[in-house]
Amino acid sequence: MDPSLEATVRQDRFKSLSSEQVVQLVHRQFEPEITRLKRVKQNIEGGDALPLGALIRVGVPGKSDRTDLTPSQYLFDQDFSEVNRTITNVLALKWLLADDYDTFILHQPKPVKLSRDTFQEFCVLATQILETPEHLLALIVSLVLGDVGKDPSLVMEVKEKEGKERDEEMNHDTVLERAIELKLIGSSLQLLSPSLQDDVKRGVKLGAKLNIPQLTQGENVPGSLQGLRDLEGHSRAFNLKYLEIMFDVAGAGAHVDARGAIRMIEPVCQSFLLAYDILQRVIRKQITLQEAYNEVLKNRGGILTRQGFRELSTDNPTDRAFLRLCAMGRVADEDMAERFNDAFFGLPRTTREELVNELNISGLDGQPAVILYYMPALFAELLRITRDTSRLEQVEALKSLMAFMTHAYHDSKPHAGNKNPIIECDVSPARGFMQTPDFRNDPHSLEEYVLPQTAS
Repeated sequence: MDPSLEATVRQDRFKSLSSEQVVQLVHRQFEPEITRLKRVKQNIEGGDALPLGALIRVGVPGKSDRTDLTPSQYLFDQDFSEVNRTITNVLALKWLLADDYDTFILHQPKPVKLSRDTFQEFCVLATQILETPEHLLALIVSLVLGDVGKDPSLVMEVKEKEGKERDEEMNHDTVLERAIELKLIGSSLQLLSPSLQDDVKRGVKLGAKLNIPQLTQGENVPGSLQGLRDLEGHSRAFNLKYLEIMFDVAGAGAHVDARGAIRMIEPVCQSFLLAYDILQRVIRKQITLQEAYNEVLKNRGGILTRQGFRELSTDNPTDRAFLRLCAMGRVADEDMAERFNDAFFGLPRTTREELVNELNISGLDGQPAVILYYMPALFAELLRITRDTSRLEQVEALKSLMAFMTHAYHDSKPHAGNKNPIIECDVSPARGFMQTPDFRNDPHSLEEYVLPQTAS
């Protein structure tokens, strides 16, 4: 019997594999891609603690028997954050298809733990989309390729082929798109039929134009949805891409904890399931991009209202801005919503008004919109740093981060003549400052921090 992952999937035996077997088969089938993922630097979220795992390694030739391993530890006896994330994406797919609810939700926070009903809704959606074993194989190929564009050596290869400057910015989705077109990678696509190869490539192109997790967490703007228009008449490509994104989120916390799908919590999964129908309506030209974006925010507001927080309206600019902040902060319960509320309304009036204005620019009407790339990761880092502080101290820290956002927006405004409707500003360098004693002693010092790329 062929022991490859491809054969296992085609024989419809994928969901019967153990987690350890999945890890071994993914590595064996996609070794060039895994090698590239090993070169990606550590994810910006999380501290210096070793990631947590639950895999058991017994009887592997050349390896010692060990327990409580992450996928990367299982394979290499050391951790590579993107290897952990990518393989956990595939593991989450296996857990869902095998109806392994208990493993999927392992170590999710109890207040926002994924419910059995929502897990089943997710399972139904996945089963409807994955009509045949080859559809499943296409999804696995998409998941493994998803973050390969972060490999710094691949970035350099693409830039050299295209004659770009070495320091020119390229997001990893665009790198992946160009690398496939230049045939620098993509041998794994040969596992698929020509039509499914085309679907995966269309999904990669959509990813280079539209980051759907950015949408569900309020990070991008309505103008970012323009790429959906390219998938009119290609519903299968959209469906596979959407599942890829959901499983990418499911494994997104694996650089910290790879024991389950710790990020696919109840409000996150609900948001994705609701957004799926909304984005389908955009592709069918039934609603505008602005209407679609507002509906996604309304869903976030509905989640908070059901938790006991006040009702918020996307027709009110202040409410709409606050909803985007809650989405970026992955706020899912009333207590944290109240803390965000106190921080937001505790800002100086002019600062809050400027923040409200920036968070309401659509990128559709000729006025350039700035996306603060990695802002949700900064909120996550701040909440991690302040989790053992008092309520007042955490609110003050949140206030300083919101004030920092206002300055970052202002400093990222395009130069005269720039006709780009959307400008991305990478705020991840602020994480380093947030980990210094200066920030811990005085959170408001973040308000004076200037991003390296905006310093003049």
